[in-house]
Amino acid sequence: MKRILVATDLTANAEHAVVYAYKLAQSLGAKLYICHSLNVPAEIPQSGTVAWPQEVYDDMDRDSKTELSKLKHKLTAAGAPDTFTPEIICVQGTGVVTDVVNAEAARHKADLIVLGTHGNDRLGTLLIGNHSRKMIEAATCPLLLVPDGSVFRPIKKIAFGSDFKHAELELNAISRLVTLAKTLNAELVLAHIQKSNEDAAGNSIIKELLTELVRNHGHQQVSVKVVKSEHIARGLVWLARNTHIDLLAMVHKRHNFLVELLHGSRTQQLAAQTPVPLLVFNAHQYES
Repeated sequence: MKRILVATDLTANAEHAVVYAYKLAQSLGAKLYICHSLNVPAEIPQSGTVAWPQEVYDDMDRDSKTELSKLKHKLTAAGAPDTFTPEIICVQGTGVVTDVVNAEAARHKADLIVLGTHGNDRLGTLLIGNHSRKMIEAATCPLLLVPDGSVFRPIKKIAFGSDFKHAELELNAISRLVTLAKTLNAELVLAHIQKSNEDAAGNSIIKELLTELVRNHGHQQVSVKVVKSEHIARGLVWLARNTHIDLLAMVHKRHNFLVELLHGSRTQQLAAQTPVPLLVFNAHQYES
């Protein structure tokens, strides 16, 4: 990962994700893009069209650039002189947050999008104000969700959680994780979430994956852990809270809209509860 884009609304609540992204860029030797989407009426469902005066847009644009510049200076000023200093590029756009972030990520060929989640954001709002939930569905490249209050620490253990019932779909994401783990000299744990009444037949799939990954990538720090849980999200939350991992990863699969409306996806449930950053690979990135 050589190009990281972090989305921010320039509030104090969002700054933790920007700081995390900057330190991650330091550890990876990557370039950092800080992206701000101007808050316009297009974000708000309405029956009529509201035309804003041009001077309002000009003021918003100027304020955005000023705050981005301050944030950039704050990050570089806090860096230790003997560490890698990432190049920081500030970008902005007008429109719906997901559209702006995806457009800028594509324009700058970002390998990763970083977004902060807030303590009061339970991923339950379907209309406005819930950019985390929307980005989980819409992200066109891997998405890293950073919980409120997260403090960056060197990534030494990464866990990928799944029931591995769609292992073929997940193989590409796991391969990218192995590359990341190798770059960081980190351990990768394949966490197999099993229901209590399931036998170990699925473990053969994991062993085949493990063998192929080690053979193709030459990274020996890959292991398997079985977690018994009736629900994948609960099993992953247990894993995040009770084992010493620095990053949790999974593949997000799209669900029927009605199911999401009533229950929410496993990824969205997990994003609202995990105490460690959650790296989401959207399944549609790998579907043919």
